[in-house]
Amino acid sequence: MSDLAPLLQRFFTDKLDRHLDASPHTKAAYADTFRLLLTYAERATGIAPSALTLADLDADLIGGFLQHLETERGNSVMTSPGVVEDSAGLSAS
Repeated sequence: MSDLAPLLQRFFTDKLDRHLDASPHTKAAYADTFRLLLTYAERATGIAPSALTLADLDADLIGGFLQHLETERGNSVMTSPGVVEDSAGLSAS
């Protein structure tokens, strides 16, 4: 098992469920986003999602993913650092 799978599991069970008491809609949105990221990462690296490691998700890959979302999927860029921190689970709360 890669080191990424347990991190994602903890994000959903600890962070979203226990700490934030996130709604089912919020959890579904995060799951969809991670699904998109892992699918993109597989296409970009040739590594199956089950074998991806945290190190595989480097700045270049994430930047490419964000560009993909904007250009190919038509999503807009989030500009608020607080929103980006919260969505990545990086806020101090």
